[in-house]
Amino acid sequence: MNDEQFWALIDRARIGSSSSADPQRLHNILNPLSNEAVLAFGQKFYEKVCDLNNWRLWAAGYVIAGGMSDDGFHYFRSWIVGKGKKVFDIAMKDPDELGPFIDDTEVDNELLEYVAVEIAKARKIEQDPRDLADRSADDDPAGEPFKEETAGAGLPKLAALFG
Repeated sequence: MNDEQFWALIDRARIGSSSSADPQRLHNILNPLSNEAVLAFGQKFYEKVCDLNNWRLWAAGYVIAGGMSDDGFHYFRSWIVGKGKKVFDIAMKDPDELGPFIDDTEVDNELLEYVAVEIAKARKIEQDPRDLADRSADDDPAGEPFKEETAGAGLPKLAALFG
């Protein structure tokens, strides 16, 4: 599955232009696909979550949500992927620019990551699509860790909106 196909499926699962993809809608979209396509989607989703694993983005999530645990950061990354390619690209390039895309400080879409995993389980596919990735979303984030008390210092736009 290439990036264009992946993002098209994510966009179809979004309820509105500002929403993150809906897990049930994504399930309904993926369920008719072949086993190979479901696994490829799940792998690609997980790789996108891994791509977002950096301290600056975690600091952005911390500022937006008023705090963020390691699990919260994982689910924040799923939420970003669910927002589509444009928001994903902004998060990768400059997380301080995410403000206009935040419509609610509940920036969590945990269930979205598990849609392809659950479909695979229901089909008795033994392979977890996340295991196909060459890294883990739980690896140490890239970059320099932030200090909670100064998380917004390098993110002035987000700090002005949510700090």
